[in-house]
Amino acid sequence: MILKKVIPSILTISIVGTSVALLGAAIAPYIDPADFEWTAFLGLMYPFLLLLHLLLFVCYFIIKKSALSLLFLIPAIATVHLFLNSFGLNYFSSAKETKGNTLKFMTYNVHMFTYANDLVTNAQPAMLQLIQSEQPEVLCMQDFQLKTGTGGQLNTIDSIKTILNTNNFYDGPENLALFPTQSIVTFSKYPIVNSGYILFSEASGGNQAIFTDINKNGRIIRIYNVHFESLGFQQSAYEEWATADILGKFKFLYKVKDKFAMAFANRSRQVKMVKKHAGSCPYPFIIAGDFNDTPSSYAVNYTMKGMRNAFREKGRGYRVTFNGGLPDFQIDYVLVQPYFTVLNYNVIRKKLSDHYPVVVTLALPK
Repeated sequence: MILKKVIPSILTISIVGTSVALLGAAIAPYIDPADFEWTAFLGLMYPFLLLLHLLLFVCYFIIKKSALSLLFLIPAIATVHLFLNSFGLNYFSSAKETKGNTLKFMTYNVHMFTYANDLVTNAQPAMLQLIQSEQPEVLCMQDFQLKTGTGGQLNTIDSIKTILNTNNFYDGPENLALFPTQSIVTFSKYPIVNSGYILFSEASGGNQAIFTDINKNGRIIRIYNVHFESLGFQQSAYEEWATADILGKFKFLYKVKDKFAMAFANRSRQVKMVKKHAGSCPYPFIIAGDFNDTPSSYAVNYTMKGMRNAFREKGRGYRVTFNGGLPDFQIDYVLVQPYFTVLNYNVIRKKLSDHYPVVVTLALPK
């Protein structure tokens, strides 16, 4: 008898809690985490909150057998915009032909050319083989390394120039005082007529942004290659997360909450810098790279304003682009202006780097 009274009460408290959390996640894209960080945490956990809430709803509906139970669907419905950013529903949209005036585009965080959970073994040969098989016309890379191999004898710039048969690339200014690490690079099979950078901070390390203006058959297109603020976790942090039980994972998240809050705030500042710069761009542009944030985040949704998300246009199912744990999310994006039509979207699930490469085919107006 006691259980019959206690279980419904616990279930009611739980579903009210997930309802409030989902409503918080629903507004996460619109609340600047630099001003209020807690909605950003709820947005981060959105897929798990939604799944838990729906499971609780089914149990609640079965126990209560009341039409009023349907009111608990409202919080889930309120997050439909997050659902569409996170779950691709383009199952009835077939891949289009790629002939004609198209652009094959790839963004890839190569993790310094090391494997996801192995910072010692050189993964460059396998990554170069992948790039060679794809042959993107524009390739944006983050966490890039100029030299790899024992003693740093392998020149990655030369290797990629060879496999893509191009001499066109830009990896930021040579002034290391302004641009501390040249760990971001854009390659193009078309001439680069202009290039530059957006300095997030003089101590920004590998989190930075560059832009290149390419001339594709007489049309100038600007490519923003971005690597927004990361959490900066060491390998030990990922191992701690992977081996922890449920309670341990919550303890870990609480322990590192300040790291998350700082990263949320810094990404907010950085995306505003990029969008402000793009606001004065005289050409159609693409913003792509490693956002280090989820589809329900303020950073991603702020950048998406006035643009098309290639995943939302052509993605299918729940896609992740980060495979390093903690946990795995979609954090790499290709966002384009309406000038472009997204023909295809693909995440290549080859576990080399701690990121999967994203390949998109775009159509330009005739």
